[in-house]
Amino acid sequence: MSFGIWLAERRRQAGLTMRELAKKCGLSAPYIATLERNTSEPPPLRTCKALARPLGISWEEAWRRSFAARLKRWLKREGYSRIPTEVLLEITKRIQEADKQGG
Repeated sequence: MSFGIWLAERRRQAGLTMRELAKKCGLSAPYIATLERNTSEPPPLRTCKALARPLGISWEEAWRRSFAARLKRWLKREGYSRIPTEVLLEITKRIQEADKQGG
């Protein structure tokens, strides 16, 4: 599942329109739309943190999804286009855990 589809699902589950989510996050509705359409780069950490609270999710979950999407785009540019998102999510989860442990 792409970051955009994931974000749109979380937004709908939270009962928010794009405009409402944007306002709660201090972002613009057109930017939220580009994220949901996957026409912009997945958001940076600061934006993931802003999105998390109104969506009722942890910022770590939002960042893991964004980081996996960024990794997938990079791998595709390098010629590795068939790696499933689930594998990339597991990799990002392990990176976060290693970072928390200091190694």
